[in-house]
Parts: sequence; structure tokens; C-alpha cells
Amino acid sequence: MLKKISLVVLSTLLAASASARINLDSVREASRSRDLVTLAKISEQSVGDPLEMYPRYYYLTTQINQTDENDANNFINRYSPSPLAEKFLAEWLKELARRQNWSQYEALYSKVDSPNTELICLKQQAALNRGDSAGIANHKNLWYSAKALPSACNPLFDALFERGILKDDDIWWRIRQALANNQTDLARQLASRVGSSEYLVPKPPVVVKKGKKTTTIQTANLNTVNAAPERWINDIDTSTRAGRELWLFAVEKIGRSNPNQAARLISEQNHLNAADQQFAWQQLGLSAARRLVPEASSWIAKGNTNDLNEEERAWGIRAALRIGDWKTVEQRINALPAAEQQDNAWRYWKGRALLAQNNGAAANALWLSLSEDIDFYGLLAREELGAILSAPTPAYKASNDDVKAMQTLPGIQRALELSSQGWRVEANREWNWAMKGLSDQQLLAAAELASRYQIYDRSIYSAMRPKTLHDFSLRFPMPFRDHVEPAAKANGLDPAWVFGLIRQESRFVPDIRSSAGATGLMQLMPATAKWVAKKMSMSDFTMNDMSDPAINPQLGSYYLAYWNERFGGNPVLATAGYNAGPGNAAKWRGERDLEAAVYIETIPFNETRDYVKAVLTNATHYAHNFSNSPTQLMKRLPAVTGRSTNVEVSEQ
Repeated sequence: MLKKISLVVLSTLLAASASARINLDSVREASRSRDLVTLAKISEQSVGDPLEMYPRYYYLTTQINQTDENDANNFINRYSPSPLAEKFLAEWLKELARRQNWSQYEALYSKVDSPNTELICLKQQAALNRGDSAGIANHKNLWYSAKALPSACNPLFDALFERGILKDDDIWWRIRQALANNQTDLARQLASRVGSSEYLVPKPPVVVKKGKKTTTIQTANLNTVNAAPERWINDIDTSTRAGRELWLFAVEKIGRSNPNQAARLISEQNHLNAADQQFAWQQLGLSAARRLVPEASSWIAKGNTNDLNEEERAWGIRAALRIGDWKTVEQRINALPAAEQQDNAWRYWKGRALLAQNNGAAANALWLSLSEDIDFYGLLAREELGAILSAPTPAYKASNDDVKAMQTLPGIQRALELSSQGWRVEANREWNWAMKGLSDQQLLAAAELASRYQIYDRSIYSAMRPKTLHDFSLRFPMPFRDHVEPAAKANGLDPAWVFGLIRQESRFVPDIRSSAGATGLMQLMPATAKWVAKKMSMSDFTMNDMSDPAINPQLGSYYLAYWNERFGGNPVLATAGYNAGPGNAAKWRGERDLEAAVYIETIPFNETRDYVKAVLTNATHYAHNFSNSPTQLMKRLPAVTGRSTNVEVSEQ
């Protein structure tokens, strides 16, 4: 067992100055090897350093199950507010719960800005421990999740069931939602709360041996239906609640690969009550909407549209939009909660629905206020009204004094030092935290400071936050122009498009690497980069070249141009393919030609949908810096040809 080292002696040195720069990699390595002596030594040497809290954090968390309460409280009090203190507080609260020190837990809980579900449930455990159950009913809503929740919530749920606040119907509701989201393990766990049959808590299959022959006897249950729903759906007895839930799960699974067969099964099923049948239609419609099936909108209409969540309501609108049913588009937007109706997408599409129904005056009124925004739908609304995005007006420029003032903020000092040592995630967390509560002038001064340090992602982050003052040279910067512009032009691409893509892909961080392995300014995957390098006859190419801002844009521009050509020069399809793969971009087309904005809004992947909007919007803003570059977003949105147009999507 490791011997705990006290931090008492360190607390007497807080007024001292640091004698040497902290080596954060040494701190992390000492933590991994649980070298408390080294961590204590670095902590002592770091007093007065902007990053002094970091070795202390690792010292305390490395031995958190032995950490003294006074040391923990001293850390929280000394370094709050900061993202690291907030992180430590959450970890310390979980440790206090493990120790069953509920009084101290409750004393510190109020310091948490945004407690997660686990901390909320532990807080209710603390209340129950001292005999206070008065507030637990206020947390009943935590139960209604289609995903598994932390085990810390089980005592709360047990108490809610014991007091009759939650009932069996609530369990069945959650089982249904879990199965609808393919959370079969969660459904099994929940079924045990209602003593469910083998349908939902299946036993192992029976193996029968007869001579040398072995036969496995299987029945319809959650395991078999999950594996082969078509084989087992007709064997399910729907006279029980468990049977009905299993049947609904089976038909939903069938609908993912064969929606028309699922629709037939629902239509022919006469053992479901009206509510269950509506749920079946609802789930089929939503699944089909995400797969761009034309019948999706009509199937959704047969279901219960009153209990949809925000994402499901959005897909109801998209399903109607995809088939050009403007009346239904308007009706479904009008049925949204008031806050959701204010989303720029739905403001724009409601205007389009009104215009399609010969109510241009109402459409223009909606677009007039929307046109003040500079996002995808703000620009579309502006162009619907006949206006074109003009060149940015002279920007507000932060003074040197304002920039120097930003550099004195402790959070920014920590972010800059963390960034210099390659701790990008921690640096970003510190920077973002430091932006809280700043004025427009301060935000733009911070953006200018980050730009001077060539930390362009944080510069963009800060430049996007002001409400009234703007500096578009910081919001849409063009670092590495000497490399990006020639690479774009050499491949016949609009440089504004390439800059717009880089801004979305990497925020101009040259050596950034995604969790999937995509690298550099234009975020090419290793296999793609090697394929492009071979196409370009780069015989000496290595993956290290992908972090070089002189080389990465050459490969990325070649790859973008390659698919732009194969998609008939359509930047919408090429942009979608760059993010999600050309096969997906081609698959998402309609049977007939589609308006580009409809194609984009109905892209099934949330990330890709937002990505395409952002890249093409960025390109429109960057266009003012280049001759012959369209400054109208609509000119970047040619119609998307139907699937009848053959597109070769193989890279090999």
C-alpha cells in the first residue's frame, strides 16, 4: 500500500515563487506510475507557478481514496473557480459518497455549478440517509431515460417505488423506450423489476442430446428476436404485456431493413390496442424518416405525435420536407414547443412552407428577422428577400491595452502555458472557462491574443461569442494562406470553399489529430492520405507530413476535388462525402432531383448535416477575400441529382 504524504508543509509555501517551469508530462507520468514522492516534490516546486494546481490535482486524485478532507477542501477553496477545481470537486464528491460521509457531501454539493445525474442521485442518497424523503419526488423525471443510468440512482428509484411515486407502468414505459433505442441489456435489467416472463429475461436455450445428435431448442425471446426478428415475430404471444413489448421490438427491428414489410405487419396485427399500434407506427415512421423512406411522413402521422422528443419532432418535419408536403411541414412546425419554433432552421422552413402555400407576406416577415443572423439559414433568408451578403463592415479592433489586460487573467495564463506544452484539451477547457462573463470588447481582445499566439481554434471560439461587436478577420481567419490558396487553385477549387472546410475540420490547428486518426488542417484519415499521396506521386510521403501546413492542404484539396468531379461539380455532395464518406453522400440522394437545402436538412447524420451547413456558410463569408468566389450561399447549392445518376464511389 502506498504511504500517504501530507500536503500540510506545502500550504506554508503558497506565497513563494516558482523556481522552475512545471513539466506537465513528468506530472502525468508520475501519476500513472503512482509516484507520490515525485508528485509531492513537483507540487512543492510549483508554488507560485500559473499551473501550480495541476501537480496538486494529480497528487490528490492519484491517492483519492486516502486523501485527507482538509487537503481536499483546501484545494477546492484555493483554486475555485476554475475548471480543474470543478473537476476535482466532482471526483471528491464521489469519494465522499463511497466513504458514506453524507454530511460533508451535502456541504460541498452546493458548490457544483452543473451537477451530473450521478451527483444528483448521490445527493438524494444523502437526504435519504438522514431520513429526509420530502424532495425525492422532484427527481422522478430522472427515471424516464432510454439509456442506462448510474448505479448511484438505484437507491433513489427504490425509494420512489416503495412510496408509490413510481409504478409498474413507469417500468414498462422505460422498457419500451429502451427497446426502441436497442438498449436490450437495459430492458432485461428493468424487466426484473416487474418479474417479467422469459420473453424479456430469457433463459439459456435447451440443448437436447439424442444419441450422437445434439439439438438446440429455442423459443421467441429478447435474444432470439434481436438476432432474427423475421423468424420469431409470428411465435410471440401478444396477450401479455411482455409479449406485446417484444412484438413491438421485433417489428421495429424489421422496419430498419424492410420498412414496407413492417408496415404490412402493423396493419395486419389485430391484437394490439390503439395506443400500442400508434407507437408501432410512430417508431416505424421515425426509423424510416432517418432512412429517407418516402412513406415515413404518412407513417408518423398514424402514430402518436404528442409524446415525441425534440429530435423526433425534427424528423417528423424532415420527413414531410423530403417529399415536399409543405402543408404538413407548416403544421408540424406550428406544433413545436414555442422555444423550438425559434430555431433558425424551422423559422426558415416555415417561411418556405408559407411561400409554397401562396402566403409570401408572412414568409417575408419571418425571414426579415432571421436575415440578421449570419448562419446557414440566416444567409438563405437574406437571399430569399433579395439581399446579398456584403463585405464585412470595418471591424472592431481590440487595443493593445485590452489585449494585455486579457493576458493577466489567470485562466488565460494557464491556457497559454498548457497549450505551449501540448496539453490541448486542458488548455481549451481553461480558455473556455475564462471566457465566461466577458464583455464583447474583452472577448475580441482575447480572440486577438489567441491569434497572436497562433492558437486559432480559441481565437475563433472567442470571436464567435460577442453579441454586438464583431471582428470577422478573427472569426474567419486565413492563416497558412500562402499554402492553402495555391493548393486549392492547383486542383481547380474555390479557395473560399477550402478555407471554409479547414475552419470546420481543424480550426487551423496544423497538428490536430482526431480520435479516429484523422490528421492535420484538412483532417485526412491515414488510409486516405496514403491513397492520395500515391495518386499525386508523392513517393517520399510519410504520415508526419500530414501535420505540415504546406503539405496537408495539397492532399486535402486533391481529395476534395477528386470527389467534386465525380459528383458532377456539386459542392454539396462533395462536402457531405468529405465528412461522411462518398458512399453515404450518394446514398442520401432522392429518387429524383432534390433542392440542395432539402438534401442538407435531411442528411441522417447530425454531425454531417451541421458540417455541410457550416462549411458552405464559412465559404460564403470567406468569398469576399477572393475574386470570382460566389458571395451568395444559394450559388453554392446546386440541385442534387437523383439516384438515377450513377456515381462511382470507390476510392480504390
